[in-house]
Amino acid sequence: MIRVATYGDIDSILSIVRSAQLSLRELGIDQWQDGYPSREAIEEDITRGVGYVMCDDNDTIIAYAAIVLDGEPAYSQIDETEWHTEGRYVVVHRLCVAASARRKGGAIRMMQHAIVLAKEAGIKAFRIDTHEGNIRMLAMLRKLGFERCGIVYYDSGKRIAFDLKLD
Repeated sequence: MIRVATYGDIDSILSIVRSAQLSLRELGIDQWQDGYPSREAIEEDITRGVGYVMCDDNDTIIAYAAIVLDGEPAYSQIDETEWHTEGRYVVVHRLCVAASARRKGGAIRMMQHAIVLAKEAGIKAFRIDTHEGNIRMLAMLRKLGFERCGIVYYDSGKRIAFDLKLD
């Protein structure tokens, strides 16, 4: 089950975030090694109503993502001609899955939930970015049919941007 995150979920979410940070470090990736995503970032997601959790059959939180329907300011750095989509789009940030639930399709289910939310809102595009070394995320994006569009920059470094038409 996927549902909107609540403030009572924060400790469970942060545990999953810390596990994801460790996994990225073990892969030699510097993404999320600077304290991000922080408690404040997760709290802001919940305040904005964009934080979502996936629970297993025992109602234990096993995944988290911010599913945003109103865009990403960093994406304006890419010339609009590089995007394969136009207009409003959904974006997923801070996607992470508990170590015990990895490689079981949870991340894909979270992405599919973002697509459902986007379609319900009349949005026909999905944009996302990831670190160039995040081989698991890159593989998932390829599997889901995302196309590479260019590079976006955050304070923490550059990320590869992708999009997908939701027709």
